[in-house]
Amino acid sequence: MSLTAALLLTASCGRQQEAVRQEGDAQARIEFLGGEEYDFGTYDVRDTLYHDFVFRNVGTVPFTISRIEPSCHCTAAQFSERPVAPGATDTIRVSYDGNGFVPGYFVKQCDIYSNADTVYHLRIHGRYYEKE
Repeated sequence: MSLTAALLLTASCGRQQEAVRQEGDAQARIEFLGGEEYDFGTYDVRDTLYHDFVFRNVGTVPFTISRIEPSCHCTAAQFSERPVAPGATDTIRVSYDGNGFVPGYFVKQCDIYSNADTVYHLRIHGRYYEKE
């Protein structure tokens, strides 16, 4: 191999690695504006509770949720399947229906799977009682 060919090969490999590095810098990442945990306080067990978790895409590529897995069948999450552009905000609505459960304190979690490098976790908690 000639010296010129070796230099060209080295230079092209360097550019290829740089392109991969730049693509690798692009990432999906969100930040929850009100935090990742919500306290419902004390409430009547017959009520279904809802909380909207608002997030902003602080990444450099659109953020897309593939699925959300609640820790219990009494908890559910609603979300948009459309990508959220960098800098834009969106909402995940988490609901809890403790009807029929023994009154007391609860903690539930929803795991968010997306195109980000991490799994996000939303937590809700509260204390329920039965009205007489």
